[in-house]
Amino acid sequence: MLENTKTLLKQIELIDFKYKKLNEANVDSFKIFSILKKSGDEVGLHSRFIYELLNPDSNHKQGKVFIKLFLNELNLTTQLDKIKISREENNIDILIEIDNTTAIIIENKIYSEDHSKQLSKYLKSIKKKGYKKDNITVIYLTLYGDEPNEKIKHEVKCLSYADDIKNWLELCIKDVSLIPTIRETIAQYLNLIKKLTNQSQHKGYIMETKELLLKNDNLKLALDMQQAIKEAKIQIQTDFWQNLQQQLKNENYEFEYYNTNMSSPKTIEGAVKKYYTGTRGIRGCGIKHKIENGLYFFIELDHNIFYGFHNKHKGDDIIRKKQQGKLKKIKTTWTEFGEKQNCWKYPAEKLNFEKFNTKSILNLTDSKKRQQHIKEIVDEVIDLIKQYNAN
Repeated sequence: MLENTKTLLKQIELIDFKYKKLNEANVDSFKIFSILKKSGDEVGLHSRFIYELLNPDSNHKQGKVFIKLFLNELNLTTQLDKIKISREENNIDILIEIDNTTAIIIENKIYSEDHSKQLSKYLKSIKKKGYKKDNITVIYLTLYGDEPNEKIKHEVKCLSYADDIKNWLELCIKDVSLIPTIRETIAQYLNLIKKLTNQSQHKGYIMETKELLLKNDNLKLALDMQQAIKEAKIQIQTDFWQNLQQQLKNENYEFEYYNTNMSSPKTIEGAVKKYYTGTRGIRGCGIKHKIENGLYFFIELDHNIFYGFHNKHKGDDIIRKKQQGKLKKIKTTWTEFGEKQNCWKYPAEKLNFEKFNTKSILNLTDSKKRQQHIKEIVDEVIDLIKQYNAN
């Protein structure tokens, strides 16, 4: 069985190599969006480009064509007598207002996650403009259609770049097929979306691999590999935490395991195993280092690794305010800065141990690349702690 599995993997590897070479030779390799902007730039690239397509007054000169296609894909109204589209109004990524009666909020997330009760704040600001609750649509747009962390008493439409935006862009391209400049610009952006959602491989790769799996017992072999894949993920994440703690210890920073759930396993190894094997994966586990009385630096796992300071002085306002004042002086960009307890951020290269489908997370399989990733995190963690102590 092992030999058959090795043969199957080798055949898939050859198919993968074949289509990678085809991609390299493809004229689409000149990707202007990747050259001009970071591919994961939510505000500067993705929200801005989507806004330009949706906006009837944009210089694409296609009027309401693209927004009608977009709303039709969502099964929303396409009766657009009067329309207003704005970016970053009250920090809303994209706001669509139709005939002064309907509002559509689009919250766009590529690699980050929602925080600070964003959606609730956006809903409140739109209601203040006079829109009724039943006429407000909240769209949460992510690479794969993830749900927001925040739970609100309002229906949220979860859209994905992988399917919804890709399908919409394909319809847009079809509609402007006779206008080369617009067609090719949208096609370039579509290529970027496929790359970000791991669809950049030639369609032939999928079809050829499918045909391979339908032969002999290959599909059974592939299904049997699922448990081995799960065990590999457990090993990679466990190695990550162990290496991270060791590198921090080498720099004279002792971090201890913690969990925020009393039913969680008592060790990081146990937490990692339950993360992948439990019916409800463990969250709120990580490692922490005591800075001073009541203040800790934590490194934690939800879907992505994130880290920052946690202030436990809930009742002692004098100490808490003093510590908060020192935290505010730290030179960094926090993903969230809580006025009472937490301030935290993601590393420069996000590590999503749930999806396990990005280049940065797959690099952890290589010990040298894993050590480099960890070193970058350790360097930033130590810098943040040193800045706090210096203040």
